Amino acid sequence: MKKTNRVEVIKKSVDLLKYLSSKNSSAGVTEIARYLAIPKSTTHRILLTLCEDNVVHHCENGQYRMGPTVLLWSSGYRFSSGIVDIARPWLERLRDDSRETLHLSVYEGGMAQYVDRVDSPQTVVLRWSRLGTSMPLYCTAAGRAILAALPADEVTAYLDKTELEPRTANTEKSPVKLVKMLARFRVQGYAEENQENEENIRCIGGAILNHDSYPVAAISLTAPAFRFNDADAQKFGGKISAAARAISAQL
Repeated sequence: MKKTNRVEVIKKSVDLLKYLSSKNSSAGVTEIARYLAIPKSTTHRILLTLCEDNVVHHCENGQYRMGPTVLLWSSGYRFSSGIVDIARPWLERLRDDSRETLHLSVYEGGMAQYVDRVDSPQTVVLRWSRLGTSMPLYCTAAGRAILAALPADEVTAYLDKTELEPRTANTEKSPVKLVKMLARFRVQGYAEENQENEENIRCIGGAILNHDSYPVAAISLTAPAFRFNDADAQKFGGKISAAARAISAQL
């Protein structure tokens, strides 16, 4: 492809994104091609490329709208200029209250990526979570909190393309059961996983939402299963939920 053609495709891709961002609903290939004044075949190729990285989302009705990657980009400035600073005091308060390890994760590329951590002051400290590491959504508390806050069609799309590989003997492998679990998490306000991502580790998490109520991050409390029981999960689940809402309000 000639350089001028590549530049033109990039320009049309940007115009396409501007068009979708200006709409309150999805748009079909014919409509987008008419707006861009290019053939439908070219429009379709651009859309397929943008869908690969979730820049554009292909809806169940066959149309297209802005994808979660763009929402992540739109939050990028806020993240780089403050989400860790905003969340850190809440992580420290929860750590002091629970005496367990707290994490902040961002939603990126269909995964939950650790960006901050405050360690437990107790003798048994969890140090397996490295900042920058990406974790699956389906079996982690932070990931499940994000999934529970996503639009239904995006949850369906995620489950359609994601194999629920068992990380431990306890990992939930049924998409149907996971969907029911997510519904329960929405009602109670926080997500849970009990030794489903790591043996002997239990976590609870709450989603952080942007101004469009879209999940862009999550905070989670991680503890050894032997010292974090159901009563602890319920007690601190409410506090995780409240902290996540407070952080969301400051984004």
